[in-house]
Amino acid sequence: MLSRFCLPLPLPLLLCLVLVHWSAQGQSRFYLYTEQIALPVGINTRNVLHVEFDTTLIGSTVRQGQTIGQVDSGPLVRSARYGMKLIAAEDEYAAGHYAQSATLLEEAAQREPANPFITYQLARSLYRNDATKPRAFQLYQRLVRQLTAAVPMPDSVLNTDVWFAEAYWKLGTLYLDRAQWAEAARSIAQFQIAAPLGEYEGTSLHEEILGYLTECFYQLHDARLCRHFGDLTLKYFPQNQYVRPYLAHLSKPQSKPKVPARSRNTAVPHR
Repeated sequence: MLSRFCLPLPLPLLLCLVLVHWSAQGQSRFYLYTEQIALPVGINTRNVLHVEFDTTLIGSTVRQGQTIGQVDSGPLVRSARYGMKLIAAEDEYAAGHYAQSATLLEEAAQREPANPFITYQLARSLYRNDATKPRAFQLYQRLVRQLTAAVPMPDSVLNTDVWFAEAYWKLGTLYLDRAQWAEAARSIAQFQIAAPLGEYEGTSLHEEILGYLTECFYQLHDARLCRHFGDLTLKYFPQNQYVRPYLAHLSKPQSKPKVPARSRNTAVPHR
């Protein structure tokens, strides 16, 4: 069954979804695409893969939350040779048997390294074990490079594949663990594009996204976006304590905020 794809804010619908800066940000490396999504300044167009857009809406203005397309169904056969093992690995993952899930796909990953479905499932299984997270990081990076290259575009166009929304989020958290703040913010933005806000608004995942963006922009010395996402976090989640130290230290860049420890080993619903 196809699922809906909605716009987060009312915007004119343009082919390939050309972006509009909300406001100038001086020397900032990012700008606000929507209230909740920040993109690198070099990106002026986003190309969403595996969505059938309603072309009758081109040139019109659509409302917040309005359906603008349907997500394509995935292929019935994702691997002619390892399709059944892929299904079995997904079942093991759903049961919480992450090591078993990964083991089922080791041969498949070696034999079909360019198969994004196998790479994706193996990476998400490895992600759930701290000892194998470094390998998951490498696999997620390779997967995202593959998805980006699937439809050749100029550097100003951001390809985002809705079939692999979770991969962008998991990769973003792994970049955070490595203090690669700009890469983390970009990956989180791709997740936000691939998984419309209505799917997780008000949940703990939403709180983590806003909190981590606050952290990213603090570390990138972007006070405006740090405050924007910090305030947005507290607007949705008034009891949140994660962003408060960053907001409190905005006027003291020489001082590092003390933030509560928080695991990034999170999960989002399988897509």
